Amino acid sequence: MKIPQVPGCSGIFDSVADTYLDTDLRLWATWAFWARAAPGSCLRETSDQNMSDATSPERNKRGEWRPSYPIIPAPINDWPPSPIKTFKWLFAWPGFIWPENLFWLSISVLTWAFLTPELAAMKTFELWWIAILFARNLVLISLLFGGMHYFLYIKKSQGDRLRFTTKPFPTKNKRFRFNHQVRDNMFHTLASGVPILTAYEAITYWLFANNHIGFFDFSSPIAFWVWFVALLFLAPVIHSIHFYFGHRLLHVKFLYKHFHSLHHNNVQIGPWSGLAMHPVEHIIYFSTVVVQWLIALHPVNALYQIHLAGFLPAPSHCGYEKMNVARGVDLSAGSYFHYQHHKHFECNYGGSMIPLDKWFGTFHDGTEEADQQLREQLRKRREDMAATD
Repeated sequence: MKIPQVPGCSGIFDSVADTYLDTDLRLWATWAFWARAAPGSCLRETSDQNMSDATSPERNKRGEWRPSYPIIPAPINDWPPSPIKTFKWLFAWPGFIWPENLFWLSISVLTWAFLTPELAAMKTFELWWIAILFARNLVLISLLFGGMHYFLYIKKSQGDRLRFTTKPFPTKNKRFRFNHQVRDNMFHTLASGVPILTAYEAITYWLFANNHIGFFDFSSPIAFWVWFVALLFLAPVIHSIHFYFGHRLLHVKFLYKHFHSLHHNNVQIGPWSGLAMHPVEHIIYFSTVVVQWLIALHPVNALYQIHLAGFLPAPSHCGYEKMNVARGVDLSAGSYFHYQHHKHFECNYGGSMIPLDKWFGTFHDGTEEADQQLREQLRKRREDMAATD
């Protein structure tokens, strides 16, 4: 199939320098906060009340804070359907389309147009263009993850307001490389996550350049663009489903012990925790783009899928429910849904717009009642295991 002509990458490094080297750190952090916890988040943390008013200032003795409302699946999952609520969920500000997914899509389009070599140049694997992809990804990940960490945990711009726990990141703990959680997380993100993300991206472009993928060939431009846009809407759904089942796979005893446990060393989570994974887990996690190899019409579809996987872990692990980006303006950023998984390990494997955790019985709504129910389930499981021994 024919792919629309794309700009070359001349001046790519000047563009990167102009864009990033003179950017204030506060702007970097604000970029991160435009996105909510997960692509097409399945969670509406309040039903009809204003989310900015639905917060509890109280902390328990362990320094933990929780929202004063339970986590509720988004209206897209209501039965019978709620068309008005669903329309608001899709088109409200903030909502499913904007700013969250539209922002990430904008980054993908700009990256493809100005920071990616021409597709024709990527018919053969060559070090120069792979190096360009790697350097660009290294800069983007460092700005996003590092900017959020600076804003929240170094500059401490909003203190502990809406932070899930006040416990500090461990700095003398042998579970972590260098005995330091943040340095450990940075190492695994930059030394493993970015190279593997880049490898998937490079393979994707090589496949497109050699017409090994892009199987659908629509002769009608209208059909092409309809399918192209449809896949953009489907990308968060694909990410959600892939993340849930990949995550459940990683909780199989062998895979958890040897690979996924590294990520779960992070109980007090921060932005750098999001991609702090074993290389094997990175391979599984970023394989979400393989779905696009089967159905994508254009490399931008695949790049958007890769960016959702690469960027979303920073806000979803930031450790805060909302971020204050201007006076009186709080944007949803962290994911209390996913925080429950790091806290309890055996619940909330997904955190997406498809409520797979509810369907498979692993949903935790963030309330004290759910804490008690989970403890009872674990107690009963231990008793059953002891009875069979």
